[in-house]
Amino acid sequence: MLIPLSWGVFIFFMHSIPGYDLVYNDPWTLLSFDKLAHMALFATFVVTLIVAFRKQVTYRTLRARSRLWAVGIALVYGSSLEFFQGQYFMMRTTDPWDMAANAIGAAIGLLVFRIVYGPQHFNR
Repeated sequence: MLIPLSWGVFIFFMHSIPGYDLVYNDPWTLLSFDKLAHMALFATFVVTLIVAFRKQVTYRTLRARSRLWAVGIALVYGSSLEFFQGQYFMMRTTDPWDMAANAIGAAIGLLVFRIVYGPQHFNR
């Protein structure tokens, strides 16, 4: 559980960077890179959560429903961070498109898990 927890902390710090510390060059490039970064962060988060949930032996339901829990946690965490970003972080705003990118990243994480571990591990 250390890896997904560490990744979640990393995501938090990436979301809390003050707006004036971000470099803006071309707004179209930033838009593309920004959304891809959100997707990559949350895809990785979902994959690490699924693997961690499947490896733990304490909570049987968590292991059996690892995909559902991982995506649910990622969606709630991503939406919460976006909301807090607009409320509490300096020079940042809540962006519904970032929330959408986080959700798409979570779905991509499921797909990546299935590709890497195969359908036999995905369906159990």
